[in-house]
Amino acid sequence: MMDDLARRAVACRHWRWMQGMTSVWGDDDGQPMRWLCRSSSYGHVMCGPCADGHPRHNLDALPDLTDPATLGCLLALVRDAHRDAYMAAGNDGPVWVVRDCDGYEVCRGTSERAVLVAALEAAS
Repeated sequence: MMDDLARRAVACRHWRWMQGMTSVWGDDDGQPMRWLCRSSSYGHVMCGPCADGHPRHNLDALPDLTDPATLGCLLALVRDAHRDAYMAAGNDGPVWVVRDCDGYEVCRGTSERAVLVAALEAAS
């Protein structure tokens, strides 16, 4: 399910990697390792260590939507996409809601990550 949400986020028109986002990706031995998004001459790409100590690029990476910094960046993308700097996500009991600056509900979901992805998808 987490990969489905991550794929939905990356497929959004307003998606872009932001510096500080992370992704969990398997290394050559299939062990998970955290990748950090950094700037490069190619734009923002996921970079991770290799056995030789040099970073490598992974253009097919999916965001780690359990990482707090990645969720914060996702909220920033939602705000940019909706052109609303005060848009916020919060829980209303068991349901998470994204509201605009006037307090109107934009969308709701079962988790913070789900509602942020839905809000990014809803941006025109």
